[in-house]
Amino acid sequence: MDLFEKCENVDSKDELIEFIKALRHDLQVNPEEWENLSLAAFLEAMESWMEDTIDMGYLSDQPEWKSLAAILYMGKIYE
Repeated sequence: MDLFEKCENVDSKDELIEFIKALRHDLQVNPEEWENLSLAAFLEAMESWMEDTIDMGYLSDQPEWKSLAAILYMGKIYE
């Protein structure tokens, strides 16, 4: 299962912990696949993705574990 699929399957605190572990591992073994390598760039990408998709229905006002996983995943790839 790739990271995006793992992100889509996060429905609990334990699954979020496993997703974060997988995200960290992916950074260690595939840094060339990451758009945002510094913490500042990663956080900016998370913020930008949330702002850019605010009206698209990806995130609800009632946060879910899957939503947090998606925000973290977008920190990896969003420009």
